[in-house]
Amino acid sequence: SLGGPFPSTSHRCHHKPKRCLPIQCGSVGGPFPVSPLLFHPNTKGSQIVMDLAQKTVKRQASFCNAITFSNRPIALYEQVRLKITKKQCCWSGALRLGFTSKDPSRINPDNLPKYACPDLVSQSGFWAKALPEEFANEGNVIAFWVDKKGRVFYRINESSPMLFFSGVRIAEPLWALIDVYGLTRGVQLLVSKSFSGSDHPCVQ
Repeated sequence: SLGGPFPSTSHRCHHKPKRCLPIQCGSVGGPFPVSPLLFHPNTKGSQIVMDLAQKTVKRQASFCNAITFSNRPIALYEQVRLKITKKQCCWSGALRLGFTSKDPSRINPDNLPKYACPDLVSQSGFWAKALPEEFANEGNVIAFWVDKKGRVFYRINESSPMLFFSGVRIAEPLWALIDVYGLTRGVQLLVSKSFSGSDHPCVQ
């Protein structure tokens, strides 16, 4: 949360197998979105180049100034899925992922900072963390989502979900926050998914 540091490392969630009740996917008070998930066309860092379909972004230079957002709010348990299309050597650090309660359409792109971490997350309504560098390889598919307790999880190539961080306020709409930072130079948004049946981690 913004009141304290994020966990320093990611870790796998250790849950004993148990029967989970079906999860109602969707944002607070609303159904699961039916519109495609795209990048926000206007609110983006100065180094971001976006394709016309709003599905692929690339950082054209440097290692920063590449913050992007989703074009619509994300539902609880909706998996934001990204494919890393380009990795660039000679930098350190990788993709930063998270959420914001600030409508990107109301954010002036000229006021975006260079970095999501620590610049944006020091402001109210922004939550993000760096993806471990070992997962930032070309071709990897990263999915991340937020649950009803404000916990953010991620998985790599359909691996077991791992706890990323917690403390997200879910009482208001949330947009995805993706910072194409450091080693990660290009990403593509894939079709988002929702958890259903036995496919989701148990939520205590």
